[in-house]
Amino acid sequence: MKAATTQKITSFKKSSIASALPASVYFNARGVVENPKFVMVRPAGTKGEIIITVRAHCIGIGLWIAAATWESQSGHLPFDGTFPHKGSKVFKSRSEAVEYALNVALRQIKQQLGKLAKTPAWSKKIEAAAAWVADAIVQTRLHDESLPLRGCTVIDLCAGGLGGFGLGLTSLGADLLLACEKDDEARSTYMHNVKPRKVHADLCTLDGTKLTCDILTLGLLCQAFSTAGKRKGFADPVLAEVYRHTKRLLREIMARVVIIECARQFLTQEGGKDAAEVRELLMQRGYRVQHRTLNAAGFGVAQRRERSFIVATRLDLPVDDILGYVFPEEQEPTEAVEDILEPDVEPTIADDQFVLHTELPSQRRSASAEVGLLKTVATQQLRDAQGYRLYCPKRLGLGATLTASGGGRAACTGAYLINGHARGLTPREAARMQGMPEWAKHHALPSHALKHAGNAVAVPLARELGRQLAAILTART
Repeated sequence: MKAATTQKITSFKKSSIASALPASVYFNARGVVENPKFVMVRPAGTKGEIIITVRAHCIGIGLWIAAATWESQSGHLPFDGTFPHKGSKVFKSRSEAVEYALNVALRQIKQQLGKLAKTPAWSKKIEAAAAWVADAIVQTRLHDESLPLRGCTVIDLCAGGLGGFGLGLTSLGADLLLACEKDDEARSTYMHNVKPRKVHADLCTLDGTKLTCDILTLGLLCQAFSTAGKRKGFADPVLAEVYRHTKRLLREIMARVVIIECARQFLTQEGGKDAAEVRELLMQRGYRVQHRTLNAAGFGVAQRRERSFIVATRLDLPVDDILGYVFPEEQEPTEAVEDILEPDVEPTIADDQFVLHTELPSQRRSASAEVGLLKTVATQQLRDAQGYRLYCPKRLGLGATLTASGGGRAACTGAYLINGHARGLTPREAARMQGMPEWAKHHALPSHALKHAGNAVAVPLARELGRQLAAILTART
């Protein structure tokens, strides 16, 4: 099988689905897969280019592992990486295993290069390698019959710049027919990373009467519902027109499933009046409607991020008689802020602009820890408010919730004490905190990139919401 792309992805060996066999069939005496069934290589183009090889192997029905190696002819990036082995993380599809291995490779390449990664010469090489990785993942998905949403179609409204729903669902094989996003900068970034078939700029002018899909996703604008907003709900005069057309499109678009992400306050504000309006609208259109509030930290990202999700399934879909759509279960947090940090980032807040008031934690926990406060620029007084709180990422689980418009000394991300100095997160760190793949680009301007990250649905959470739909969308009725 040939994977033909402009990046010269080499041919790879097509694997067969393995059955439940003893581990000795897959691994040698040292626990390594000697001859993996899937191999994809980025060869060296010019001198000093980064060479990447990813290997994957099926170790059971629906069980895949993968690992990558990398090197450069330049001595600044020595050979490193592994073959797939017993300690490799196990995934439910080949594509997910390959993407994980390539993400790890890209991140470790940057870590190993350190400050060199930001020099013009090396940054171009890393960018070229990331472009190859993006291509390689697309090619892998095209040939992966095991992807659970293969053949399912998606329309993504209020798609945002990071594209959490788009990235999460396409990673499971879904075909993104249409994305709608009004913000020009966000739309441009989304198009580069997610590559929908079509895009539309304004939800208010979109005609949904001829649109059909399997999954309709919607990031409900939360400014009128979140704690940081004005709390006026659908009556907010600034957003009233958007909400009116949002409800119109929910009536017009023929979707088998609707997923709405919103601020958790949406479900309870004014006694749940606005949420009840949406639920009744969907029920009148022939859906069973359920909702749950989920914390993205339980799906492998390094932040406390509670968001509510409304899932509406068509009455003719074969959902569980009692539970209906079964929401994915949160797991114990696994990522910490220290895991997503870039190396050698200069502090942005002077040492005399913060005061510590708490002893630094001695062990890693699945919670965030405020360890100090920042001073305001104008009065030089300590202020106890989000945007002025200082958190410790070391040996600690979760960061503060990213926001799209939060102010303070570390806008959108919060401030962290890193190596004894204070700073906010970089755009790449904020993207990682939302589970954005390493190969995906963020906006070049930090203000836009941080806003996009603060607006986003966490990619791993979107992926698991979609995975739970696979069985009912692909079942024969």
